[in-house]
Amino acid sequence: MGCSLATSLVDRIKKIKRKHHPELLFVEPSEMVVTQELQNVAAMGHRDIRYQIGPLITLVDAARFDFMWAERQQLMLGQIKGADLVALSRVDRLEDSSPDDIRQILRPHCNGIHLLSVHDDASLEKIVKNVPELNTV
Repeated sequence: MGCSLATSLVDRIKKIKRKHHPELLFVEPSEMVVTQELQNVAAMGHRDIRYQIGPLITLVDAARFDFMWAERQQLMLGQIKGADLVALSRVDRLEDSSPDDIRQILRPHCNGIHLLSVHDDASLEKIVKNVPELNTV
């Protein structure tokens, strides 16, 4: 993440915190940002204002996994490394592979992999239950 984008994100977090006092703030970075960069940028704002960081959840687009793994494997590993939780999104759109195939590939690189599907209302609830910080709000 470039310096100007990092500064802009930190500034936006501080403004939101001061003006709205949210209980939770979800930040969705571009697919080119790795988890460590996001952790570093989020921590930069602590110079001026206090807020809790985390959990960091990495979404892996199951429908695009084969392409992303073939073309951007190192980037994906950077996004998964350090994440508190990894979730396969859009598992209902898989055609050529199964969620288990993707889990097998990613398993050595993360603690656990959860599934998200628009056809399974409970899938998001299962993820929230696996992140203790989200259960205290």
